[in-house]
Amino acid sequence: MFIKEAYERRQKQSDGEQEILQTEQRIHKIGSIKNNKMNYDKDEQFFSKEDIPQRALQIKETVQTFVDPDILGLRKKEWNSSVAFPKNPLSEETHERKLVKIRLGLFDHPIPKEKANKIYEGVETRDNYILAKQGSSKWNVSTETNNLEFQKQLMNQTKDALKNTKTKEEEIIKNYLKPIEHQTKLQLDLRSQKINEKDMRSKIRLDYQMANPAASQQAIDGAVFRLAYENKLSKNQEQIQDKNYTFKPDMARTLKQDLDYKYCHNGVWQKMPDGSEGWSCCMNSTLESKGCITIKIDRNKWDYSSFTH
Repeated sequence: MFIKEAYERRQKQSDGEQEILQTEQRIHKIGSIKNNKMNYDKDEQFFSKEDIPQRALQIKETVQTFVDPDILGLRKKEWNSSVAFPKNPLSEETHERKLVKIRLGLFDHPIPKEKANKIYEGVETRDNYILAKQGSSKWNVSTETNNLEFQKQLMNQTKDALKNTKTKEEEIIKNYLKPIEHQTKLQLDLRSQKINEKDMRSKIRLDYQMANPAASQQAIDGAVFRLAYENKLSKNQEQIQDKNYTFKPDMARTLKQDLDYKYCHNGVWQKMPDGSEGWSCCMNSTLESKGCITIKIDRNKWDYSSFTH
């Protein structure tokens, strides 16, 4: 009797502990609405999927499948518990497996069938490739090229291009001088210029020494260089300058007018009060007279009349 009471008491104690443990687990269940918690911290961003109804999960999966269908069959298929042997084993292979076989040469890429070429009445037959294959004198759709003729044409084009390039290069480097040659030519030109200007510089030096006998050698050299430069500059200006040169623009061609005059009468040929005949506008008695109205025509003036005028 005592043992039975102790066992029942122990059983009640264990049941109470189990209930308390379940309550604590339910209270501390993260992200669930059944944890008897009203306030949440900012760090608690987990949401338990057990609280989502099963119908809502099924609808979500259906919508995702509808929006992004597996057209190419790249996703992993569901497990098929059937043990029946398929009639077409290739239909059970994945798309990736078929691509691997195509790359390895174990499987041919599907070739689309050729559409029937139906030519309606009243339509041009240039694209009728069936007639072209049969040897008809229709439009030739062949893209075959003769390799020998292509190589000959390419060689001729290459020769012409090289010839034109060589001619252009020869024209460019016709007056080209190497750096050492250019330097030598420049030195020779300077030397010949000094020889040609030797007499002029000697005369300038003597004149300056006579005008300034107390001048030092450095001052004389500087003055000779300056006076020689001014002398050459004045000579060059005399050669370049044209006596008839003026800044006044030449308007002889721009202001030239091509004028033409036309004469006519604006009256009528009629009988005058005195019995004679004449023009009513100017009273001229000559029928073939020049005319009293003068019309000036500028042939250089813009013509704004239309072509139907």
